Amino acid sequence: MPRMTTCTVCQKPMEAARNPKPGHKPAHNACRIEAGGMFTHGTSGYRYGCRCEECKAGQALKMRAYADAVREEHGLNPTTIRRKQFAAANGYWPQAGGSAWIDPKVRHSLYERDNWTCQLCDTPIDRAAHWNADYAPSLDHIVPQSHMLIPDHAPANLRTAHRVCNSLRGDAIDGRLQPAS
Repeated sequence: MPRMTTCTVCQKPMEAARNPKPGHKPAHNACRIEAGGMFTHGTSGYRYGCRCEECKAGQALKMRAYADAVREEHGLNPTTIRRKQFAAANGYWPQAGGSAWIDPKVRHSLYERDNWTCQLCDTPIDRAAHWNADYAPSLDHIVPQSHMLIPDHAPANLRTAHRVCNSLRGDAIDGRLQPAS
């Protein structure tokens, strides 16, 4: 059974917060809106905190201090550490921004299917390469997306390629690398 408390605005019972912050004043969301704001000024955090410029700036300072402390201790950004942990667990570097257009497990299986070899230049892919390095793995569309009405990301239309080879190929329909211009 949930712990109960009293709303500080309407004085009606409500479920208590699981981990209340110091100075927390319990209130229903509707009561907070009615009382003049969804979030209590002076609280921070982008998810539940106040959205005024002062509180957002305070949260940004806290996040910067955290990132600086992690960089000082480990020599890397917190995001880089998480991505390295992902790479160690999955055998490849995750795509930038977390906006992968293909499931990471499918991507890895396609690299394995192609024996970690660039299908455009027939040389090995550097598995440990930074995701933005020229010889890092990428997936090339056999029939380029620019030649389709609806992009086909099916495994049959994808092959492993170095980032640089994929870029040099461009949207050539014959699948060969474009000559340098």
